[in-house]
Amino acid sequence: MNNGELVNIWHQKILKMAEIRLGRKLSDAERKFVTSRAGFLALEAIQDQVEHCDPGDLERYLNSDSVDPPK
Repeated sequence: MNNGELVNIWHQKILKMAEIRLGRKLSDAERKFVTSRAGFLALEAIQDQVEHCDPGDLERYLNSDSVDPPK
């Protein structure tokens, strides 16, 4: 398995965990926040946030690249 495959699998795992934690489908901006990162350290940090942030903080984190993030 090459790094691209590993990153894709990791993206999908993070996205699924985030949807479970938030109790809803992710927005395009939230999905882009995750999938625009390909470095292992970045993905590890995102996964850590998804696993440990409360839902409100997680939503703000996943939208931190957005022009108008949720309040």
